[in-house]
Amino acid sequence: MPEPLWVAQLVISDRTAHKLRTRHGLDPEEVRDALVCVKGLRYVWANHPERGRRAIVEARLRGRVVAVVLYPVDDPHGGVFALGSAYPR
Repeated sequence: MPEPLWVAQLVISDRTAHKLRTRHGLDPEEVRDALVCVKGLRYVWANHPERGRRAIVEARLRGRVVAVVLYPVDDPHGGVFALGSAYPR
């Protein structure tokens, strides 16, 4: 079983927020609320050949299952991730 994933802070760029709203019909703040300081997140680590290591996290938003892509951010305290995208399943 993998180590628990703890998201203390989620960085969402303006570009990613726009993509979530327009392409995927998701509210970036709802994605943040579903991940930040939430215990027991279900996830797997995946390696992308161009983008590197990332966590694929399963979240629930308004009753829908959403796959969320998180990239670890180098931070001395840990727990900081950049949102890559989120896809309703």
